[in-house]
Amino acid sequence: MRAVPEAAGGTWEAEALVAEALEAPAVYRALSTEYADVGRLVEYLGERLFSGVVRVNLPGREAYVVLFRGRVQAARYRVEDSTLEAGEAVRSVLADSRWMEGEVWVHQLPEELFPEEWEEREPVPWEAAEAQHPHPEPPEAVRADRTPAEATEGAAAPPPATGSLPETAEPPAEPGLGEPEPARAAPAGEALDVVSWVRLLESFVARFKRYRGPSAASRLEAEVNAALEGSGLRLGRGRVEGEATDPEALRLAAVRAVGFVKGMAGQAFAEQSLAVAMRDAGIRDGAKVKALLET
Repeated sequence: MRAVPEAAGGTWEAEALVAEALEAPAVYRALSTEYADVGRLVEYLGERLFSGVVRVNLPGREAYVVLFRGRVQAARYRVEDSTLEAGEAVRSVLADSRWMEGEVWVHQLPEELFPEEWEEREPVPWEAAEAQHPHPEPPEAVRADRTPAEATEGAAAPPPATGSLPETAEPPAEPGLGEPEPARAAPAGEALDVVSWVRLLESFVARFKRYRGPSAASRLEAEVNAALEGSGLRLGRGRVEGEATDPEALRLAAVRAVGFVKGMAGQAFAEQSLAVAMRDAGIRDGAKVKALLET
């Protein structure tokens, strides 16, 4: 891989990349921050494995966010007499762009221009940026900007297992001749429709791939496919393939996925990713879904 030569003085590792990007035609030009949410734009580009530079011009301020294969690898934000870099730069420009009028430009670059070591390097952590652009969620939904302890505080307790009986209760009587059999408890997965489970699973996997990279994501897909074995479904390139008719199979796959991510990336990251996935899937009752994933 041929990297762009380092800028004179080596003041910032992405200086030459930014200079190269500004020479290229813009993919998106002069987007007004009054209408364009910079945080969601970066997320959108990340989902599409974009490589290039997002330039944000605000009054007296200028920021560059550099993405490689959808992951933020460098950022710089000049604020009057000071300069912020990395995660602090991303979080600050996202916050400022919500109340300051400015413009956003997006310039794409070929992957061969980026440093070879960026292929395996961890991305710049900027999860906290999600808190800068709130989404219309009901109070009971788990927000991405809350810690696991805060997320569970005040949440409704999981419902009791369907069909459970007190120890002192008499066993249910057998139905008499000609009487209909009592309704049986539905599998837990049927509490959520198939489309919602598919969207939840795909969004959860996409976010993990964005932050942990393709190699780790392929291991996650293998875990999900092991859970989907025998259902006629499989996860390929982040998409559920096959005719999805069994919500219980998808629920079990989601349980497996969340458990894998907790083990690899930690409880906090898994909770945040689940909250974002529920939002993307349009799920309003976050407490119910969390209860279903714990059964």
